[in-house]
Amino acid sequence: MASASDARVAISRETTFGTRVAPSRFLPLTAEDLGFEIEEYVSPVIGTGMWSAPSIQTVKRGAGSIAGDVMSLGFSYLVDALHPNTTTPVQQGATIAYLATHTLNGPPSKSYTVQVQTPPVTSNTLVPHEMLGVMFSGLSLSWSAAGVLSFNFPVVYRDLDLTQTNIVYVAPASYELFSFKGGSLSFGGVAETDLIGDGTLDISYSLRTDAHPLGSAGLMAKPVLSSKPTATVSTTADFQDNTQITRTLADTQGDVVLRFTGTNIASTYDRYVEVTLPDCKVRASRPTVSGDGPLSQPIEFRMASATNDPPVIKVMSTETTP
Repeated sequence: MASASDARVAISRETTFGTRVAPSRFLPLTAEDLGFEIEEYVSPVIGTGMWSAPSIQTVKRGAGSIAGDVMSLGFSYLVDALHPNTTTPVQQGATIAYLATHTLNGPPSKSYTVQVQTPPVTSNTLVPHEMLGVMFSGLSLSWSAAGVLSFNFPVVYRDLDLTQTNIVYVAPASYELFSFKGGSLSFGGVAETDLIGDGTLDISYSLRTDAHPLGSAGLMAKPVLSSKPTATVSTTADFQDNTQITRTLADTQGDVVLRFTGTNIASTYDRYVEVTLPDCKVRASRPTVSGDGPLSQPIEFRMASATNDPPVIKVMSTETTP
C-alpha cells in the first residue's frame, strides 16, 4: 500500500495563465498542502419545507504551499517564480559554476502547472491531481541550530484537474543541502556574530485571489498585486551589549544579507544561496531577566526602503538555466 513518502510532485511553467503545460520537472519536497475550495450558495427559500435548502456552486480557487530543504540544484527554478524578469545564469570564469541573480523589482507574473501524484491508502497506484494557474505569493526561508536551510513557498492557483494521467517519473538530479554551519547574516556590512538558534526570512506578496469575472465558470482572474509586499528577518541573539537596542533607538538602517554557503564547485566558486534585503531597520527588544540562564533578545530586521530598492536573491550552482 502507498503512503505519503510515495507522493511525487512535478511542475512546468505555463505559457498562458491557467492553460495546462504537462509537468516535467519533479521536485524533492518535504510537504505540500495545495488545498482547493469551492464556494456554494445555499438559498434561504421559504414555503418549501424546513429541510428545503437548494444550493449551487459559485466560485472556486486553490491555495496552500510547497515546502522542502533548499537544494543545490533546482532552487533557482522555484525562486524564478517570484518576479517577472527573465533570469540568465552567468558562467563564472571558465568553470562549471553559474550565478543566477533574481531581482524582485516586480510582482510575480509567471504561472505553473503542478501535478501531485497522490498516494491512496488502499493501492500502490498513485492518483494524479493537477493544479492549473499556480502562482507563488512569497518565500519563507528558515534555519535551526541542528538543521539545514529550508523553504516554504505559499501559492495560489486557479483550477484543479482530475482528468490527467501520471507523467513518467524522472528522479531529481543529485543535489546537496545547505547546513546551519554554513550560514551567516550581516547588517550594514557587519557580520552578526551573536545570533543563536532558529531564524526565518519572509518575503510576502499580497495577491488578489477574490476576483472572478462574470461567466468565467467560477474561475479566478490571474492574481495581481493588491498591496505593498513585505520582507523581514526574525531571529534571536545572545545579549552581549547594547548594539541591537541602540540600533533600534537610533532608527539605524542598513542592508541585511543572509547567506548559506555549501561545497566548492570549482576554483574559488562555492555553492551558495544569498538573499539581500536592502534598507532594513532593526527592531530589538530590551532583554529582561526572569530566571536563570543566559539572556537573549528577539530581533527583527524589516525592509523600510525610501528609494524602492528591491530584494535580490542569488544562487550559485552548476545549472545553466534558472
